[in-house]
Amino acid sequence: MSYTVQVDFAPMYECIASLNAFLYKQNHNAMDAGKLWVREVQEQFAPVQLQRMREIITIAEDFSLAPYIWTCPGQRTVSGFLNWFDELSTGELYEISGRFGQSVPSNLAELRSAAIEILRVWDAGYFSGIDPQILEGLQQEADARKDMLTGGNDMEVYEQATAGMRLYPAGQLKQVILIPQYHPRPLVTSAFYDEFVFTSYSCDVLPPEAGRPAPALLRLTRALSDETRLYILRLLTGKQLNFTEIVKLVGLSKSTIHYHLIALRAAGLVIVHYNGKSISYSLRLEALNELPHQIGTYLES
Repeated sequence: MSYTVQVDFAPMYECIASLNAFLYKQNHNAMDAGKLWVREVQEQFAPVQLQRMREIITIAEDFSLAPYIWTCPGQRTVSGFLNWFDELSTGELYEISGRFGQSVPSNLAELRSAAIEILRVWDAGYFSGIDPQILEGLQQEADARKDMLTGGNDMEVYEQATAGMRLYPAGQLKQVILIPQYHPRPLVTSAFYDEFVFTSYSCDVLPPEAGRPAPALLRLTRALSDETRLYILRLLTGKQLNFTEIVKLVGLSKSTIHYHLIALRAAGLVIVHYNGKSISYSLRLEALNELPHQIGTYLES
């Protein structure tokens, strides 16, 4: 069995990606934007608005709007999508969720209203004022990635876009939707359903300041500057190990290893093997082989 890859982009995807990047504290240290961006954005909202956002995110848990955005037939700007989403009947809400095999909460209609509420607040207070080059760059990235899908190279395009995620055909999987995202950089996130996977991958769509290194080069050099991460790469040379095995061999806590693997994944230094049931890791030599070229290009520029 095999799956096909589709690349999709709409401003609504990035609106949700930016809101999640802001609200999920566990990811703040791993994001390029970091806590400084979070503090700056916080100042644009009243405390009661921030509290309401956090309450609704807690209620929503793992419920994803990606299937709805992908299904939306009209304009998928923030206002265009939310207007369509708001007009769906309760039956239509359940029908779309059921089509993807999504675990449907009993309070779906109430959850829809709450999501619309905070997304309108988020859009008015932050998202509508972002640099338009971000959305333009993401659309260009999506268009360029679509052009790469030729002759059954879907798995290769997926691995390249995600800087090392290798998704093997398994179970009922038929369709993978790749979505470029900017705000949570360098994180890659996926929502898994019976026949569908929605994967949002990191894109550096804004150029660095004049004379400054590109974010990808910084992630690579930072990842290689740590003794533990170098040791993990050595362990992964020529073999695949799962998370538990890495923790046992390195001898550090699970949270520490998790942090190091995020840095290595962000730099594209590991292949993440996912077969629908288990995850394992191996060394991705491609990123190491590119390092001399990247440094040379930067220094000579």
